[in-house]
Amino acid sequence: MKKLTLMFLLTAVGCWDFDSLTNGQILSDAGVPLDFTVCPKMPNSLQEDCLNPDADVNNNCLPGCADPTCSTHSNCLASKASYRGTGTARATMTSCTGETVIHQNLATQSCTAACGVSNCNSGTCTGGITLFDQAACAGAGVKVNFPPAQACTAATVAVSAAPSVRLDKFTAGGCTPKQATVNIPPVWSGNNYLCENKGQSGLFADLVKSNDCLVFDGDAECPAQTFVNKQTFYTTTTGMVSCACSCAVAAGGCATAAGQVRVSDSMTCLTAAPAKNMNVTVDSQCLAIQDAMLLPFTPRAVNFTATATCTASGVVSATPNPAGQLTLCCK
Repeated sequence: MKKLTLMFLLTAVGCWDFDSLTNGQILSDAGVPLDFTVCPKMPNSLQEDCLNPDADVNNNCLPGCADPTCSTHSNCLASKASYRGTGTARATMTSCTGETVIHQNLATQSCTAACGVSNCNSGTCTGGITLFDQAACAGAGVKVNFPPAQACTAATVAVSAAPSVRLDKFTAGGCTPKQATVNIPPVWSGNNYLCENKGQSGLFADLVKSNDCLVFDGDAECPAQTFVNKQTFYTTTTGMVSCACSCAVAAGGCATAAGQVRVSDSMTCLTAAPAKNMNVTVDSQCLAIQDAMLLPFTPRAVNFTATATCTASGVVSATPNPAGQLTLCCK
């Protein structure tokens, strides 16, 4: 009887479907798998050593700048490579050592002084006057050209009872710039004075006690805490301000209406009696040569004092770029 029971049990065991009972899974008695994302150390509340990339002072398995407590440390700044140190910018000069003059904006400049009249070549008046030994500009004529004649110029005219004269219209010229381009130094709209603690490093909470800003070379990214206000400054420029200069003859140049052209019976152009003189005040017309008493006289010289006055102007044609950029991240 016992043998029959044992044979039945063995037969029943041989017919079991173990895969269906385990749903195809392999059972193990090894326990729960290890979670390797959990730090095996016992954390503490100490501040991480942010200067040591291998340190893990607070046992959270996040060494150096990877630790959240280093997010506000100067050694872990996003722009660490250009970090200079800490500093404070002021509007007035201080007595700190190694003070740096910094600027924000270049001033708008005028070229009036650089392109003044002193930069213009003298103006010229070109023309001539013809003296005749007969009335109505007939007979033999003697012409005096300006230039080369200047001031009192002798002229040989036959003695005549009714001499005449004709003045050509003068042409004003000259007044060209000596230098077409003049460079002047740039001017900043204002100065600031930066006192720095170069190379100073530490937590923001400590740095902010005695400094207003973090200082960087070039364009830098400011941190998200404490020193969040970005300001851009410059220390120099790339060049000069270029002025394009021009000159022109002033209105009324080479005028003859006020005695600038005078004929005289004196070979030295004397004006006092007994010398006789006549101002030639109109051009392109034939005039009888007469003194103040309307008496004719034979001219012996011509006095010429007409001038062309210059005006000058200038405009900025090129400006420099600011250089030596500094970024200040301030509280």
